[in-house]
Amino acid sequence: MKISMKPFWKQGNKRRLLRALRLFTVSVGTTAVCMLLSLSFLKLDSPPTVLEASVFNGGKEFSAQKEESTPAAASTASPGEVIPLGTVFGIKLFTDGVIVASLSDIYTETGVCCPAAEAGIEPGDYLLQANGQDIPDNTALARAIGQSGGEPITFQVRREQEIFETQVTPVFGEGSFKTGMWVRDSAAGIGTLTFYDPASGLFAGLGHGICDMDTSGVMALKSGEPAPITLSGIVKGEENSPGQLRGYFSSDQPLGSLLQNKDTGVYGTLDNPPEGETVEILPREEIHCGPVQLLVTLDESGPQPYDAEILQILDLEQKTKNLVVQVTDPRLLQATGGIVQGMSGCPLLQDGKLAGAVTHVFTEDPTTGYGICAQTMWEESQICSVSK
Repeated sequence: MKISMKPFWKQGNKRRLLRALRLFTVSVGTTAVCMLLSLSFLKLDSPPTVLEASVFNGGKEFSAQKEESTPAAASTASPGEVIPLGTVFGIKLFTDGVIVASLSDIYTETGVCCPAAEAGIEPGDYLLQANGQDIPDNTALARAIGQSGGEPITFQVRREQEIFETQVTPVFGEGSFKTGMWVRDSAAGIGTLTFYDPASGLFAGLGHGICDMDTSGVMALKSGEPAPITLSGIVKGEENSPGQLRGYFSSDQPLGSLLQNKDTGVYGTLDNPPEGETVEILPREEIHCGPVQLLVTLDESGPQPYDAEILQILDLEQKTKNLVVQVTDPRLLQATGGIVQGMSGCPLLQDGKLAGAVTHVFTEDPTTGYGICAQTMWEESQICSVSK
């Protein structure tokens, strides 16, 4: 499967990028920020046994003050050249160990208890081994607990950078031996590819990490793959109700391999490198408030350019949430209401260069959200290139 995109910036839209900028002030209040990884085709109504990715972040107050657009006085050399994409893709991720999503009490004949909590296990911990045997997935963990006969199990646990051992004694309740842990071993969803780097042979996407929905931690990647997606519909975003791109995996054949899941996005290889002309990456210090073009895929026609604005530039030294972006294109507003789940990773082009990618939506105002600098994603991809 080839991912292609016509060099639209040579088709007349460049004039719109250079139009005179307006000076005005807006104020945007937000009570919640939404990570844009759509999981609409994997809804779970019961406590989780498979991993979902994080959808909602905690609330945060924000005031956006639009500034006059003034390009940097001195030009800085571009870090590199990449092919901007904007293509939707599926994500299948398997964790390095089994992640403890949450803990729960168990009702037994002698009372209520939670063996895992009593042993010091916490949500967000990764279970690596049980009695010296690797735990590759939920099935292996369930087998180890079921076969314990109520005898203590020595778990090898990873908590952030620390690895330790602890003993958990399963108890019999509700017909089987239990430890009081809800666990996950995988994630799946829809996102958007940001760019492909011909020099390194790597792609970058999402602009944020795939996180566990309960612990909000970036999931440790054991293996994973980008997969082809067929879009089946759009849920339009409204105030306090984020929209989403809906779709389904259209083939069992992967597009490539995932190599890294980081807080700045996902990185990997593609079996069929995409076609398209390269553009320069806009250095962080040259990004300015004003018009940008947002590449979005809404249907089988592939990535299309839509007008947007950078309202404010935030702390460029932090890895994420560097920009405040607002959709202004009437066509995209009509179709989606603004920024929706599944658009995470959509490229932002400014002055004919790749400036960044959209990553979050403000749920009080679905036309507005956060973006990340493309240079940050490119730098992370170079680290992946060295280690692949």
